[in-house]
Amino acid sequence: MDIAPLIILAIGLSMDSLIIALTSGAIIKNHEVVNVLKIAGMLAFIQMNLTIFGWLIGSTFVRYIDKYDHWIAFAILLFLGIRVIVSAIKEEESTPFNPLNFKVMLSLAIATSIDATAVGLSLSLVNIDILKPAIIIGIVTLLISSLGIIFGSKVGKRYNLRINILGGIILILIAFSILAEHTVLTGHTALHDLFTITKSC
Repeated sequence: MDIAPLIILAIGLSMDSLIIALTSGAIIKNHEVVNVLKIAGMLAFIQMNLTIFGWLIGSTFVRYIDKYDHWIAFAILLFLGIRVIVSAIKEEESTPFNPLNFKVMLSLAIATSIDATAVGLSLSLVNIDILKPAIIIGIVTLLISSLGIIFGSKVGKRYNLRINILGGIILILIAFSILAEHTVLTGHTALHDLFTITKSC
């Protein structure tokens, strides 16, 4: 598989990660290198590894992934979105929603990367080696997410609004978007996009 289709696929997969990065950057209002690497690195690492995981399990669990993945992502993002809003309204300064928290970012990364499992699985079905796609997906997600964090941080600093509430609303919107993509808009999933790109090669 040529590198150009893989980059296009990686960009498509990284869009949810970009939104999480933008929101996280706006909340922390700090784009120091260490913070960018913590958030973007987690998003890229999980995206890459779930792609590999999907490739490894092959077609054995395809029906289970296709049936439940969007519900898992929906539940995680909805829970975190509500948590962000409640925390902002109550102004719980002792326990604020913190995207730099390992458990929080891990949950967000998994929720926005579940489609990568289906992509990895589809790559195994068409007998494409996983190493190059996984590396490209990881690198593209890292770069796009890093830019998202930097931009989000600058916006958060400039517009000192209750950005946490906006961030929570965005997470909830992503949750419903993922759910709609796999139910109402079933023809527009990452798996569908991959086969379209593969056929065009």
